[in-house]
Amino acid sequence: MRRFMAIILIVFLLTPLIGEVSAVDDPQPLFRMEMTITVAQVKVENVSTWMGTFKIYVVLKDPGYREYFDYLAANNSTKANEEFASFVKQLVYDNMKDNLEKRFEAANMNSTIYLPSGGPVRVLDNWSAVVTFAVANFLVSDGKVLRCPVSGFLDFVYKGHVFDYSWDKLTLILPRDYQIKNLAPVPDDLSDNVAVWKDGSFLPLIELYTPVYSYVLFLNSTRKEISLLYDPNEGYVQFNATFTGANATPSIVNQLLASFKATMNVMSIDARQENGSLVVIGVVRPEVAYQETSSEKIWKAMVKLPGAFDNISVVRGTYVLAPDHTLIITVTEKKSNYRLYAYGIAVVLVIAAVIIVKKKGVKKEPKISERESEEDSPSEAEGQGLPEELDGGGE
Repeated sequence: MRRFMAIILIVFLLTPLIGEVSAVDDPQPLFRMEMTITVAQVKVENVSTWMGTFKIYVVLKDPGYREYFDYLAANNSTKANEEFASFVKQLVYDNMKDNLEKRFEAANMNSTIYLPSGGPVRVLDNWSAVVTFAVANFLVSDGKVLRCPVSGFLDFVYKGHVFDYSWDKLTLILPRDYQIKNLAPVPDDLSDNVAVWKDGSFLPLIELYTPVYSYVLFLNSTRKEISLLYDPNEGYVQFNATFTGANATPSIVNQLLASFKATMNVMSIDARQENGSLVVIGVVRPEVAYQETSSEKIWKAMVKLPGAFDNISVVRGTYVLAPDHTLIITVTEKKSNYRLYAYGIAVVLVIAAVIIVKKKGVKKEPKISERESEEDSPSEAEGQGLPEELDGGGE
């Protein structure tokens, strides 16, 4: 009797109805399904494409089919698993594949579906399975926005009837460094580019900004301020740039840092989120021109900014904004005058010393004459006494 009932069940389940009748909001009645789609940019044979990787976890819930596969497993578990895998492939994978191919054809686009080496279905316990495959061109770009060409409601054909391809939960994992333009319907939960919907039968509308366009939008929607300090002794320019008014994804931060590095001779640079703003700090080596006057030392440091700023300030100096976002910072230092005073005093002292010496020399000349006259006097006395001696000798 049990064998006869199983045969009747098989005939009932495998006999399709004549024709296809569209269901009106009737969910597929066979499985509880949770679907995860992971979107990433990959290279296939050196060609870049946006790949959507599907993982659909299914559990058979129809009591008639569960009884049927239990009956098969009691006699031959391997055969039961193989038939269950074929059953899941036909209903879960093939239905999804048909939906995707029709949508790509309607969008006049080509795509490729990639399967794991063991096939799309892996059977688990308790009449459950995981269906895995990947779809190329899951997102396409117009230069500004990446869109999914296969968005929309899904069909599930079962025994000649068309049902909604209903699932209990859909999780969409988008690349974290891409800015979301639109997701529709609005997800039940969205955090860090991971969106979750519950109880649906659709592939959501997905629109992401391309990184270049996200960067442009970020710059256009933020207030940009920069403060700079040039230290002539060190020879470096330190800067602090603040971008306020829009969120910066990791991709935007990387592009912003790259723009500073491309236009400035960067020695060090970093970025951080601070009080709702993105702050970029760094040290650059400028081109420097130096000149000197009798009273001043003047340095002119030239740096090229990566773009226009709403406000520019220079600490301990002045600046001129030249064409092509080139900033010329001028730092002036007054010369110290103590050396000039010292040189002047020294010159005055030398002149005074010369004058004093000359004056002393003039005063010494008369004294020398008096001494000479005194030295001459005894000679004259001696000369006068000679006649007396000569007289005595004559006696």
